[in-house]
Amino acid sequence: MHKRLSSRHLRFAMLPAAAAVALALAACGGGGGGGSGPGGISLSGAAIDAPLPGAAITITSGAPLADGGTTIGTATANSQGSFTLSVTLPSGSVPIFANAAAVGRSAGSTPLELSSYLGQSDVLATIGTLSTINLPDLDISPVSTAALAVYAQTHAGSYSTLGPATYASTIATYRNDILAIAAAVKAVGDNYCTPQASVSSTNDLARLIASSATLSSSASASTTLATAAAVLGGTCAQALPALQVAILADPDFAPELDLGDVIDANVQSVVPGTYQLQALVAETPVNWNVNTGSGSVSTTGTPNPAEVVVDPSVTIDASGNVSSTDSKVSGTLVGNLLTLKLTDGSGRSYLVRAKIASLPTNLSSQQAYVIQGGGVNTGSQLLASFSAALAPATAVPAWNGFTPHASEDAGARCSTGQYPLRFDLDGLSAVAHEDSVGSLGACVTPSSNGWTMTLASFNAVSGDDGEGHSFSMPLVDTLTQGTGTPSSTITWSEAASPAAPFILEAPALNLTVSNSATSTSTTYSGTAYYVMGTHAAVVSSSSGGNVVLNLQDGFMTQLSESSHNDGTDGSQQGDH
Repeated sequence: MHKRLSSRHLRFAMLPAAAAVALALAACGGGGGGGSGPGGISLSGAAIDAPLPGAAITITSGAPLADGGTTIGTATANSQGSFTLSVTLPSGSVPIFANAAAVGRSAGSTPLELSSYLGQSDVLATIGTLSTINLPDLDISPVSTAALAVYAQTHAGSYSTLGPATYASTIATYRNDILAIAAAVKAVGDNYCTPQASVSSTNDLARLIASSATLSSSASASTTLATAAAVLGGTCAQALPALQVAILADPDFAPELDLGDVIDANVQSVVPGTYQLQALVAETPVNWNVNTGSGSVSTTGTPNPAEVVVDPSVTIDASGNVSSTDSKVSGTLVGNLLTLKLTDGSGRSYLVRAKIASLPTNLSSQQAYVIQGGGVNTGSQLLASFSAALAPATAVPAWNGFTPHASEDAGARCSTGQYPLRFDLDGLSAVAHEDSVGSLGACVTPSSNGWTMTLASFNAVSGDDGEGHSFSMPLVDTLTQGTGTPSSTITWSEAASPAAPFILEAPALNLTVSNSATSTSTTYSGTAYYVMGTHAAVVSSSSGGNVVLNLQDGFMTQLSESSHNDGTDGSQQGDH
């Protein structure tokens, strides 16, 4: 990670919400008052790839700076990339953006320019003060830059219909594309390489990849990572899988990949009460110092196998303070941004930042919540992806409660009573030096307490991105379960040890990946896990590493930022 995170973000785990916001403002070098008057707001955030000291910060309305947005405020970031400024917002519902341009880049390098969407002017004006604690996208980052590039590509370059719901829907639908583009922006920003294609900035790079790739859809698998590798060229592509793993597990970046942001004052996305936490922690081989901008990715760590961690009594009070009876979980909830300190059964400690959202009631007998984000093992300093369910102790999940949309049959040719899934193999952490991307199609037969899954044939293997760059993608061509005579039918059941009914597990899984570019194949054997409503499954491989399988289809993530979700909420992120 980087010093800004360790000295500012992670220590919020032990602070009340109000104190956290006040400290964030102080740490950014000032601010702390209300807005700058009627229609005004105080903003405290950071420009990060690695931290961007002295970055030129520009707040714009209507569009990002690169697209001709109107400048309404400027500032200069401090030595850690942090900034504070007050701006007067335009009247009406106008989208507001933060933009950052790095300074002091070496001659001939691609200018590092980043952007992020903050929300609508009328809503922001009612709040008065915003920081990265209640609005994570005040981190102007490769992830927020990639998200806006994909939004622009899928909305004909227009921001006239941009709002929190459409932005969140873009993240939900194109999450894997955003991840790949963010890794490419980071690869250039961290001086791993110079793009093969001619680009004027990292913003331009993000737009080029978004426009050249086949983005995620129900009809075809995403080619965005392969397109990014082709656009960057040479050995630069070798860094992309490791950077994807780092972004997925990074406490700063990971929250930007999940849902939108609850930014309304005094809104809490969880009903205060006592819950059971059922968590999946999957360490990566990437050390938290990956974000130094040094041009190297540390993947020499030995991650612990993915583990299920259960805490039977976690309380969230009306002020957002999080605690547990056994003192192994503590933290703060602000809006839907959760900051936690978690200790597992082996005594390992993790610091986590994650988004929380409510599951629709058709998936649980009582209102339950899903948590997704990233963290760091405070002992080994390895980054870890974090996903969890927060549910009343007596809540019972309904694994047959998912409702696929008609448009998401994905060409899977599944039978009646089944629904299709597609997993993208983005960033295979066990072999992070390879350009690892592929697609796995499956048909799922649900029951109330588990799944039976069989492979289906909708894979993307190779092609051309339309810009003269060809790509070849490794293929997930074998997924079997058991020993002796392996079966292509995978049985997922509720995790039993420890008991975690909102987490499915598939033991004795064998995942084989064939790389057509190198004519090699690798098999990973272990237990697979999936937390209800989350974006990815994890294979905890006994041969080393935790393999991430990202879900491309949206109906699995039918989540809402509100504290209740009866399935009719208009902000439901999977409903697109």
